[in-house]
Amino acid sequence: MLYRTMAVGIVLALTLGPTSAQDTRPTVLLLDGLFIYVHQTYVGVYALAPRLEEMGYRAVVDTHLMARSSTEEPALIIGHSMGGTSALKHAAQMVAAGKPAPVILTIDAAFGSPPCPVARCTNYFSPGFPKLEGAENVDAWQAGAFMVNHAMLATNETVQRLVLQKAAALLAERQAAEASRRTAELAPGFTPPISAPVPMPRPR
Repeated sequence: MLYRTMAVGIVLALTLGPTSAQDTRPTVLLLDGLFIYVHQTYVGVYALAPRLEEMGYRAVVDTHLMARSSTEEPALIIGHSMGGTSALKHAAQMVAAGKPAPVILTIDAAFGSPPCPVARCTNYFSPGFPKLEGAENVDAWQAGAFMVNHAMLATNETVQRLVLQKAAALLAERQAAEASRRTAELAPGFTPPISAPVPMPRPR
């Protein structure tokens, strides 16, 4: 138990620490819900951080208040309860600022959450919690998390498996797009985009 606690602490330090300029991994932002202000592995989405890091993401974890992550521009946002609400609001801000739209996965998004502002959005909900407008809504109980309550839904094995499958699919999609781009660059006749103005000769 001690070693597991130490490992979780190390992951937390890594995910909240400064990012190397060479770190090209896509970022996943994990936002826990109301009253989850100490990250733990038995309640909230924090438990997914080590597995997402192993998958190839740079994982950033925070509370629904987003005191440490408000400037992040993630490729994927995963939020539980009020963290889901914050995920939707943050994605809307990114889109409004002209940033690439993230994929959003919410787990029992809280009452009063805004509609999904992006095209790719999935909400896993339990009975008693609302469906999310503009999202693919998946009944968590019918999916296999039967009788799992709201507080424990984010750490349920079935829900975690569904979320990780979506995360893996997004990562594979991004890797395929990058491989396609590199192949195009090696094709005969490829002209790289001009990144700086070409100086014009002065008139004589």
